[in-house]
Amino acid sequence: MNNLATPLVHSPYTVNQSHVPVPLIRLAAADRFYRPELDVLRFFAFLSVFLYHGLPGLVNTRHSGIVAQAALYETIIKGAGRFGVCLFFLLSAYLITELLCRERANTGTIHVGSFYSRRILRIWPLYFAFLFAGVLLGLAIQDYRIEPHRIEAFLLLSGNWYVARIGCSANPIAPLWSISVEEQFYLAWPWVVKLGGRIWTCIICLILLPLSSLFLYELSRAGANESSTIWLNSFVQFQFFALGALLALGLRGRVPTLGLASRVVIFIAGLACWLVAEGTFHFDRVDIRQSPGSIVASYAFVAVGCALFFFSFLGLLPRWVPKPLIYLGKISYGLYVFHMLCLSVSWRLFWLSESQRSSLQTTTWNGVVLGARAVLVLLVSMGMTVMCATLSYRFLERPFLKLKQGFTFVCSRNV
Repeated sequence: MNNLATPLVHSPYTVNQSHVPVPLIRLAAADRFYRPELDVLRFFAFLSVFLYHGLPGLVNTRHSGIVAQAALYETIIKGAGRFGVCLFFLLSAYLITELLCRERANTGTIHVGSFYSRRILRIWPLYFAFLFAGVLLGLAIQDYRIEPHRIEAFLLLSGNWYVARIGCSANPIAPLWSISVEEQFYLAWPWVVKLGGRIWTCIICLILLPLSSLFLYELSRAGANESSTIWLNSFVQFQFFALGALLALGLRGRVPTLGLASRVVIFIAGLACWLVAEGTFHFDRVDIRQSPGSIVASYAFVAVGCALFFFSFLGLLPRWVPKPLIYLGKISYGLYVFHMLCLSVSWRLFWLSESQRSSLQTTTWNGVVLGARAVLVLLVSMGMTVMCATLSYRFLERPFLKLKQGFTFVCSRNV
C-alpha cells in the first residue's frame, strides 16, 4: 500500500502558476484531473444503494430449509447496501478536495464563488427538477403526497433533518436527503481548504472523525433511532467526508501500484467490513437495541470498508476499467435520483401483493418463485433507471455542465 506511483501529469502541489492568466489555466490540458476508475467505483456505490432499496428482504416472508438460509443472507446484503451512500460521500470529498488543492497550487488561491457556482450548476438543476416532479406526483397519487413542511425542508437543502424528525415519505424524492447532507458540508468546505491550508485542513479532518463518533455515542446513549435519527444526522455522516478529504491530502495525486489480485483481496476485505457492520451489529434492525459502543464500532467498520473499496479501485489500469461502467458512473447522479421512482413502478407491476404472498405455502419452490420475481423487479427497474438517467444527463444536466466549465480552474472529466 505504500508503493505509490506519481501521476502522468505534473504535480499540482509543487508548481505555482499564479502568474499565468486564469483563462489559460482553465484551458490547459496539463491541469486536468480525472480518474475513470473512480467513476466505476461511483457506479458500485449506486448499485449498493439500489440493492438496499430494491431487494425485498425475503427473510420477512415464510420460508424453510435452504431458502430460509439464503433469505437471511439476502437480508444482510440488502442492509449493507445502504453504506453506498457513505462511499459516495467519501468519493465526493476526495475528488473535490483534490481539485481545490490543485486550483490553489495553479492559481495561488481558491475561488470560493466559482466553487459555489460549479456546485449549483452540477447539483441543483436535476435536484430541483426531480423535487418538483415529486410534488406533482404527490398531487396526482395520494400515496405519494408530500406535506408542505417536507417540501420546504428539501427546498432549503435540509431534508435530512426533517426526515430524521418526522420520518421517511413513500414519495420517490426520499433519497434526496443525502444531497442535503452533501450540500451542507460543501457550504463550508472551500473556506476550510482556502483559509486553513494543508496542515489545518488535515487537523480539521482529524477533529471531525472523533467528533462524529462522539455524536454517534451521545445520540445512541440518548436512545435515538439508529436507522433514522442517527443515520440521517449530518455530523454523523461528516466522518466520511473527512476521510475522503484526508485521502486526497495524504495521497497528493498519487495512486497505489497494485496488481489485480491484490485489488481483489482488498475489495473482498471491504465487502467483509460492510457485512460485519450489518450482520454483526444489526445496523438496520429497529427491533435490536445496540449499545453506544457497538454503534460506534459499526460505523468504524463501514468507514474502513469504504477506504478499502477506494484503494481497490484507485489506480486501476485502463484495460481493467470497462467503458460501459465508466459511463454508468458518469451518470450515477441521475441513477441515484431516479432509482426509487423506477423501483416503485416495477414493484407495483411485478411483485406479489401481501395476500398473494401469504397464500403461498412454505416450500422451497415457492421461495424460488419469489426470488425470481425479485430478480425481475430489479432488472426492469435498473433498465428504467439507466434510461431515465441517460435522458436526464443528455437533455437536462449536460447544458448546465457546459456552463459549469466557465467557472472551472482544473478540468475533470469531459462533459
